[in-house]
Amino acid sequence: MNISLTSDDSIRGIITVAIEKKDYEKDVDKNLRLYRRKMTLPGFRKGTAPMGMIRKVYGKRVLADEINRLTSEHLFKYIRDNRLGIMGEPLPKADQEPINFDTQEEFKIQFDVALAPKMTDVKLTKEDHLKWYDIRVDDALLDKQIDAYRQDQGTTETPETVEREDWLRGKLVEMENGEQKPGGVWVENSVLFPNIIKDEELLAKFIGAKVGDQIVFNPKNAYGNTPRAVASLLNMDQATAEQFTNDCRYEITHISRLKPAEMNQQLFDRVLGPNKVKDEAEFRDEIRKLMKAPLNQRSEVGFERDLRALLIRKVGDVPLADDILKRWLLLTSDKVNPEDLDRDYPILVEDMKYHVAREYFMAENGLKAEDSDIEEVAKLLAHSHFMQYGILSASDDLVGPFVRDLLKDEAARRNLINRAADRKFAEWAKGQITVETVEVSPEEYEKALASETANNNDAVKEEGK
Repeated sequence: MNISLTSDDSIRGIITVAIEKKDYEKDVDKNLRLYRRKMTLPGFRKGTAPMGMIRKVYGKRVLADEINRLTSEHLFKYIRDNRLGIMGEPLPKADQEPINFDTQEEFKIQFDVALAPKMTDVKLTKEDHLKWYDIRVDDALLDKQIDAYRQDQGTTETPETVEREDWLRGKLVEMENGEQKPGGVWVENSVLFPNIIKDEELLAKFIGAKVGDQIVFNPKNAYGNTPRAVASLLNMDQATAEQFTNDCRYEITHISRLKPAEMNQQLFDRVLGPNKVKDEAEFRDEIRKLMKAPLNQRSEVGFERDLRALLIRKVGDVPLADDILKRWLLLTSDKVNPEDLDRDYPILVEDMKYHVAREYFMAENGLKAEDSDIEEVAKLLAHSHFMQYGILSASDDLVGPFVRDLLKDEAARRNLINRAADRKFAEWAKGQITVETVEVSPEEYEKALASETANNNDAVKEEGK
């Protein structure tokens, strides 16, 4: 077998895989013998059909499979062994002669490749400055989160009189000329929340009211002409609610009030698990840590975004094999279509430039996304998933199966490997450049993120002119 690269310029090339009969003959024969043992042909017991008949029936298929296996295996081995930087993936050459598996014994298969630009001039130095945003969890944010836990773990009371944050159930009927409208809207168990009433005079009528009290009001005016709130109150669709203009009479039948959970060991155990903390100070510290973890991930992603933009600027506006890359994108991505390709191509090229630069630096410095790195990313994803359902400190019994399922899924695993490589490269890059740590609130971080993104986009556009 012979594999070679020919190139007329620095941005595109042709890899030729030449396969001779001696390269595949033994494996084809071996696989045909396996077929013979497994297959049953008419007139023969299983495993007794003549080899000549097996070859006639299955030989072409087995040969094609073996040629495809050899080609793929040795093509990518050649690329790895020669550290051949390519963008995208090799594409079968469009104008090569079709293979005839009936007559050919030697095969020559060619692939177009888009050669990556040389990265030897791209450097990361202390002259490069990026910010690391340390998103703080201040006491106000911590108190807000703890209040949410207390509400979530609280109990429902039935007070005698209404307060602003209560929720009510009652009988609602549509009125007309001061009387109940015949055939009008009638809701037996209408739910009403005083705290979303916009009309202050009406709100004052509800505050202090008791079960059995009747209050007449106009729903549209009460909710500031908000059709969704009116529809919920009247138990009708939003389009119908938009046309509703009459007054309604609301008779209170039930008052509910949420009593927040006490700050005690029962709350600590329900939120964090049994005996994780012993007092309020430890509880606050643990909640702060749990809140900090996803914020650190946001900081990490923000830094990696800025590092990506820095690398793209450093790579600059280099010539690329646009024809091969566009063909590859159309063949491999179900999200890219010919109509949108010219519009989206510059963005896709930026992603490829970053990927090439990242892979260059990782190869030059012996960096690799190890299995432990990939598993750590999967665990972070698992914990983020469970936190959405209020499970702050998911146990290994929950996280383990989730992680294993992620790692088994081929598409998910590819994403995890790429994410792990981003993290590995970013951690290394911190030691090569100057990083300024800036402490911010979550709100300040979002503003900084938007500003940095706009600046990065402008810088990349300017570099591409």
